[in-house]
Amino acid sequence: MKRKQFIKKIVAMATFIGLDGIPIKTSSGDFNMNIGEKNVDQITFGAIHLNNTNLRVATEFWTKIVGMKLRNSTDEIAEFGSESQTLVVVHQTAKSAFKEGYTGLYHYAIHAPNKVEFAKMIQRLIYNNYSFASIDHTMSKSIYLRDPDGILLEFTLETPERFKRVISENGLFMEDTDGTIRGASDALNVKEQLKALPDKNVDVPLHTDTKIGHIHFYVSNLDETNEFYKSLGFVQFNYLLQYKYADVGAGGVYKHRIAMNSWHGVNQPTAPKEYAGLRHYKLIFKSNAKLNDALSKITYYEKKDDGYWLTDPSGNRLCLSLK
Repeated sequence: MKRKQFIKKIVAMATFIGLDGIPIKTSSGDFNMNIGEKNVDQITFGAIHLNNTNLRVATEFWTKIVGMKLRNSTDEIAEFGSESQTLVVVHQTAKSAFKEGYTGLYHYAIHAPNKVEFAKMIQRLIYNNYSFASIDHTMSKSIYLRDPDGILLEFTLETPERFKRVISENGLFMEDTDGTIRGASDALNVKEQLKALPDKNVDVPLHTDTKIGHIHFYVSNLDETNEFYKSLGFVQFNYLLQYKYADVGAGGVYKHRIAMNSWHGVNQPTAPKEYAGLRHYKLIFKSNAKLNDALSKITYYEKKDDGYWLTDPSGNRLCLSLK
């Protein structure tokens, strides 16, 4: 897909993408930061595992376009990430590219630790002439792109300190803490982001603090999936039935960790296994007490050496663990 076509498609979805990482309140509601030791994520993400069609093509994408290190590989599996951790694992098991219209993955996000690293992500895409769309959500700054199999991913810089409130009258707008009002999915000034770069060198490894920061799902039943993730210990952020959307946080200041929508319709089937997409993902709990509490609320799970395996109400496979 050419860049202009991709951007047009992304912008057409502005209302929905605009829900990423923002609370919907009345026009007089404020978002209080309350930063402190207690405001840290109690659940974080391990590696995202993907089914892809071509490992060679995927390797070029993750190393050259995204800037990750190839940490390990076999004939059918490759692990990518920073020097210190694996973030994405690709399995060459899919027979077809990603298909829309099913329950499952909408997109997942790779979060940069600071504005310099976020700018490096953008610069690398520009250098390689890779199509992307740039969106300012106020609560975060985002770059959207698709991998070679059509799976949507996002580069994110968390900026909750900029956010004051949502104005939902006559449209959906965001007010910044400095009083600036912009659309919920305003265009991100890419040139401004690139000013953070000390140079334009893209031949640098991904920062060790880069992480998987959130996942957004198409779900079969919004209520059921929302309640499931709350039972694991996530905290409700938005529940917007009129938008067929909800999201939950994990206790930190940035409260958009798992998002879900039913835009494809209620009770849609999961994607066939031969399609590229999410294979499974891992949730890492900060304490044994929180993990045990989550397990006590789950009807069924399978204990393995690497953690506790289960499936959410929309068919997404996940593993719970302490590491």
